[in-house]
Amino acid sequence: PPPCCAARYDKRMQQRALGSSGLSISTIGLGTWAIGGWMWGGQDDADSIAAIHAAVDRGVNWIDTAPIYGSGHSEAMVGKALAALPASRRPLVFTKFGLGDSSDVNTRAASRANVIAECDASLRRLGVDRIDLYQLHWPAPEPIAETAAACDELVRAGKIRAIGVSNFSVAQLDEWRATGVPLHSLQTPYSILRPAPRTELLPWCVRHGVGVIAYSPLFRGLLFGTWTKDKTFPAGDARGAHKDYSGPRFQRHLQAVEELRAIGATSGLNPAQVSVGVLLHTPGTTGCIVGARNARQGAAIADLDVTVTDAQVDAVWQVISRLQHDLESL
Repeated sequence: PPPCCAARYDKRMQQRALGSSGLSISTIGLGTWAIGGWMWGGQDDADSIAAIHAAVDRGVNWIDTAPIYGSGHSEAMVGKALAALPASRRPLVFTKFGLGDSSDVNTRAASRANVIAECDASLRRLGVDRIDLYQLHWPAPEPIAETAAACDELVRAGKIRAIGVSNFSVAQLDEWRATGVPLHSLQTPYSILRPAPRTELLPWCVRHGVGVIAYSPLFRGLLFGTWTKDKTFPAGDARGAHKDYSGPRFQRHLQAVEELRAIGATSGLNPAQVSVGVLLHTPGTTGCIVGARNARQGAAIADLDVTVTDAQVDAVWQVISRLQHDLESL
């Protein structure tokens, strides 16, 4: 195998069933938004491939991408990384549809024709015969029944293995369920700083056997616990213009991170591990997507596969309750 695959390969990460898909996924998956070089500042392609290989070396067995991440560039980088791995070592590949490869996020389409065309384009960029999980990126104006039927057609054609949706509400999940087409996963923004999914979405998914993939579980890096009060972002990084990452709100978030550090210290966990551990502790959560931009970061995401105690979970939610109260006045 390539040098990236020889020394640190570790299969001991926890794995969970992704709904009724038949797929078993590591609790942590690699997110590839940043390596597309879109909205996160510039990115070196060699670093991107190294990040993917390092994550796989540590036992991460799935990669999440999308055509819109750099107008297809992220998918192309995933394809190059896969091509360098022996077939026995290749991770599962999850990608999306409904936004195409346009940088205009307001262009949403999931008609049968678009679903089929986008799938074929993704297969070419990824260099694979079949996509393991194909996800509607955002709710689209087409009837859900048409979109669901197109996905079912792709399953029957052998082009995809499982079907997922992203950013859906409970009402939209109910509408999909009414079509009779199996739904295997929901991808939703979920972190301890954005805890809403645990009240309705996760219970719905538990009731109906749908897996849940949390995206932005570290709140776009804030919960890694490595930022300081003078943190800045490079040109092209959209976080620099968001109020949560500057000014008084940012400073209050950093205070909460230090409280998380104290909670994890007794068991040797850092703020990121505590933050992800709480999500994985929540009934219904199957896995968390964590991004990486280089080999060091790619290897490190496997370390987020941890177990936290009930006492730590309770302490974290107390921190978040105080934080939310304070943010209301900022």
